[in-house]
Amino acid sequence: MPLKKADIKQFFLDTKVREVMVSPVITVKETDDFALVQEKITLYDVRHLPVVNETGSITGLITQRDLYQIHSPRRLEDGSWFYDKEALNQFILKNVMLSKPFTLKPANSLNDAIEATIRFKFGCIPIVDDYKKPCGILTRDTILKFLID
Repeated sequence: MPLKKADIKQFFLDTKVREVMVSPVITVKETDDFALVQEKITLYDVRHLPVVNETGSITGLITQRDLYQIHSPRRLEDGSWFYDKEALNQFILKNVMLSKPFTLKPANSLNDAIEATIRFKFGCIPIVDDYKKPCGILTRDTILKFLID
């Protein structure tokens, strides 16, 4: 029997973000050297990094796309990419990050997340606890992966 649109919508409403989000989330501190953004993006193979303050609360978001726009890598003779750490560290993370990103809580529905992703064209949504501390992250890829699994 084929699925009905109403059944799919109800599934999205019943599924909580906590069931789909990736946790733990990789973060950077707003006082970190900017080169650490590139290092973590490469090391953890992620495209989005929530930025936290000294208490661990989210204050911003930096993405791989932001990194490319701020400072492009150079291609080496062997075909690999290279970032000049000194050049990266001329940028202050707090000044180039997206401040006050849109967030959701683990109890929000997957429907809430999908609607926000579509409406605002988000590549990710940080998931925070009651103290604004990141406890997960939701990306378009994690939503799609959840749906096909």
